Amino acid sequence: MSSPTDTTAVRVRRADWALDRDALRAVRLSVFVREQGVPEDLEWDGADADAVHLIALAGPDDEPVGTARLLPTGQIGRMAVLPQWRGRGIGTLLLRELLRIARRAAPEPPFLHAQVSALPFYLRAGFVPVGEVFEEAGIPHQRMELEGPRPDSEGPPLGERRLGRDAGPLVLDGHEDIRATGIQMATQANRALWLLTRDLDPVLYDDHSFVDAVRRLAVQHRDLPVRILVFDAAAVVQHGHRLLPLIHHLTSRIAVRCVPETQNGRPDAFLVADEAGYILRPQADVYLATADFNAPAAARRLRAEFLPLWEEAQPSPELRRLHL
Repeated sequence: MSSPTDTTAVRVRRADWALDRDALRAVRLSVFVREQGVPEDLEWDGADADAVHLIALAGPDDEPVGTARLLPTGQIGRMAVLPQWRGRGIGTLLLRELLRIARRAAPEPPFLHAQVSALPFYLRAGFVPVGEVFEEAGIPHQRMELEGPRPDSEGPPLGERRLGRDAGPLVLDGHEDIRATGIQMATQANRALWLLTRDLDPVLYDDHSFVDAVRRLAVQHRDLPVRILVFDAAAVVQHGHRLLPLIHHLTSRIAVRCVPETQNGRPDAFLVADEAGYILRPQADVYLATADFNAPAAARRLRAEFLPLWEEAQPSPELRRLHL
């Protein structure tokens, strides 16, 4: 049997479900059923006969080590690589080939339900999260859609991007990238900022440059241009956030409310600027985000999620006491 130390190249080819069923099933049984505990009746969902399948083969004996499929709806799924073969780019080979096929054959734009643990892989491939995290087979998943060019493949460098002009999704890995992008978007915003955050994320927004950008926007506009939803106002006050004096001074221009308790389980956090750009973290406690400086449809979708929360939200008692 081959091993991951072999120098023989792995190859990916299109599979025929009728002819290659045993090989495809062997990989999926190993990864999804045995390793991840997915019930077999969910794994074999009756969709395989109509799907496009890929198989990754390794070594001189063409050992099956990976699978993927594409449904007629455009959904990519059943991406699996045997544990001993991971970290060698096999998943990337499978995904690239499926996207090539999808561009030619699928009537709908590609999308997938990614396991939350695999979000970085799909973010780097150009997919963006849509909606909230949900469970499939007891495993947290996130719907992701392919929007625009592959991240970082087109457009100017991050420091030269302009809000409302330069399109293309970016992957922001780490709080420094997210902080720098947030400052850049806030500085360029001309109309409004909408921010959903657990505790005003001090590592991201307790920054002089971000506060200056918020102050400029608030002074220039009268129609409540800055709206902030927090889950834990007490933590904001306890930290002594740099935004607090500004919030107290410009109460008619900057408003902070507490997310209603019914939404406490919501996992994400985001910033929307001018209904043009956005920064979205699918998991608020993980500093991994996707962003775009010119994606009006995605920005409007996030704003549409923000507004009902805002209407339900209440002013923070902790912040109100600081006004007295």
